[in-house]
Amino acid sequence: MSTPVAAHPPVTAHGISTGKWIWLAVAIVVGLILAFAPTPQGLTRMGQLVLAITAGTVILWATEVMNNGVASVLMMALLIAVKIPPPRALSGFADPAFWTLLAVLYYGFAMRKTGLAERLSYYILTLFPGSYAGILSAFFAIGFVLALGIPSMTVRTAIMAPIAWAMVQSLGLAPRSKGSALIMITVVEMAVVPGLAFELGSLNGPVVLKMFADKHLPITWGGYAQVMALPTLIFCALILGLNMLLLKPEAPLRASTDFARTKLAALGAIKRQEMITALVVAVSIVLWATNGTLHSIPTFAVGMFAMAVFALSGILGDADIATGVSWTLLLFLGGIFGLGNVIVDTKVTDWMAGLMLPHVAGLVGSPILLLIVVLLAMLALRFLDPTAFIAMPLIFLPLEEPLAKAGIPPLILTAPLLLASAPFWLLYMNFWMALGDSVTQKQGFTRMQMFNIANIYAVSAIVACIAGVFYWRMIGIF
Repeated sequence: MSTPVAAHPPVTAHGISTGKWIWLAVAIVVGLILAFAPTPQGLTRMGQLVLAITAGTVILWATEVMNNGVASVLMMALLIAVKIPPPRALSGFADPAFWTLLAVLYYGFAMRKTGLAERLSYYILTLFPGSYAGILSAFFAIGFVLALGIPSMTVRTAIMAPIAWAMVQSLGLAPRSKGSALIMITVVEMAVVPGLAFELGSLNGPVVLKMFADKHLPITWGGYAQVMALPTLIFCALILGLNMLLLKPEAPLRASTDFARTKLAALGAIKRQEMITALVVAVSIVLWATNGTLHSIPTFAVGMFAMAVFALSGILGDADIATGVSWTLLLFLGGIFGLGNVIVDTKVTDWMAGLMLPHVAGLVGSPILLLIVVLLAMLALRFLDPTAFIAMPLIFLPLEEPLAKAGIPPLILTAPLLLASAPFWLLYMNFWMALGDSVTQKQGFTRMQMFNIANIYAVSAIVACIAGVFYWRMIGIF
């Protein structure tokens, strides 16, 4: 006789809030207006429908009416409904950039699960003095090192922000004081910005790979680093220095490194799985850097091999496949990668080029001014696109070919887009700053302190871009 099984208690379902219903209505209305408005000259009817669907979806993403991954799935369904071929609407999930993203996200998971990321962070903290400058420099070094193995800015922030907040509390800094705000805001920036130096040091990397693939342009790990490494370092130095000037604490800090040493000692001796993870990350970096010279293994294939090593060594278990990475992020970006293909197929980029070129053609003779305009356009679009993953290809794809003919290489055009990819005047524009705010339970900094430092971010990005022009000319790539 079968044994009766106790029924699980029903899960209470909560509908979306009234505010989100309003934003859903706004998204629908905006989409319908764009879909049924007169078709602009030079834009195909199908291109108009794609823009309408994209605009409505961006509103859903920005306001988080629903899970962003689900909103991405809805977007693909709508594209198919207006007769975009399913293989093209879903093509993002077959793109090498998607598989690069999926694989390298598990690198970050492995570093976090094994404790390697935490060990590296505390070790680096012990190497720097206990002044504000020393602490912030240490977190820059932590962000730079972690970016080599953890492409997710979210994971890096989730590692670094709690460490920083624990340090703020141990130092006795008052909530929302200048000292607290200086450390917390700058630490979040250092979790994000240093990764721009490397092709796969941020989640922008797979987006850049996708943009270059759409235009059939070659890109290598070394070539990317040659263009972006020095401007990124200048960018970080400006952020560190100017942040300390703007949020100069009331009194100097002379803290002991005992906090980091105690935490490091508590981790014990380095473990086997940490050593395996460190070896996999190091070998992967070498393979990425030597692709095209010593071997022809694609970036995403290196990541696939690494996943197998993690699984065989017990670092990546069955349950970790589902929980080790954000499938919301993967669905979200898979949809965006596919959207990039659809935008090209429907000639939307050609239409946008016709709109943009008259405004930038006169700036070709002044590359510095041109790149600053591109950077400012990126900052402006970030108010509409809280991810940067849509804004970057929308600017890059229409401008790449005509600007390349004018002597501006594609990677140089990419640089201002990357430098301007993470502003945070408002929390919705920067998920990592919102995460840092959550870690401190809104006690780390005020909104005005954040807004003022966001101005420093924008100014630093412009100065780093200008410095980059002189550097690129000096090394002969521009």
